[in-house]
Amino acid sequence: MKGDKKFQHIAAWLAILALPLAYANVGLALLAIDFDLTAFADTTHGFQLAAGHPSGVELMRWSMITDLLGFYLLLVPLALVLWDWLKKYSPQFTRFFTVFGLGYLFFGAMGAAILSVIAPQQVQSYAQAAGAEAQVYQAVLLAFSNAIYDGVWGTLNPLLAGVWWVGIGWLLRRERRALGWGTIVLGIFMLLRDIKFGPIELIGLAVYFVLAPIWAAWLGVALLRKPEEG
Repeated sequence: MKGDKKFQHIAAWLAILALPLAYANVGLALLAIDFDLTAFADTTHGFQLAAGHPSGVELMRWSMITDLLGFYLLLVPLALVLWDWLKKYSPQFTRFFTVFGLGYLFFGAMGAAILSVIAPQQVQSYAQAAGAEAQVYQAVLLAFSNAIYDGVWGTLNPLLAGVWWVGIGWLLRRERRALGWGTIVLGIFMLLRDIKFGPIELIGLAVYFVLAPIWAAWLGVALLRKPEEG
């Protein structure tokens, strides 16, 4: 039991630490594009803005590293704690939801890890090249970015995380009512990102960026204040 409590405390603190790192990811990305929000709708424009920024390469690298940690890897222990905690209500469903959650965390982390290497390299090469050569570097980065932003983060992850949060929240509300319903709401907005209709997808994305780090920290604080007794 001592070991369980210790792991819960570690998971809780990592979830709390994830909050500032997740927000740092957003802040660094905005700095790299000079706070030009149109870059989020036009990848080519964002790429060119980052290439023209004197610190664009480093800002992009650290944005991806903080994304890797703040939105994904630091939450893996928390997902395992939730699995162990909630399996008493429904072992099969808890296992099913957790597989979706771990998929979201690992696929998301993989995307951030790839871009933390590819994006800075291509931006730096683009800034130093000219003409057709520059267009090649731009095309390479756009191909990787579209695959990860649209394929992994924009299609697969919303489904995985949405099912995880809705399912886990439904079980969690039996013991932590407010936290459970908050988790369900986050999951619903995450699923809205898979509705590829401009305003709806953007609302889902905005809510995700704001609420996902708060949810993780909220759960972390709840576990520190009242650890799960098993």
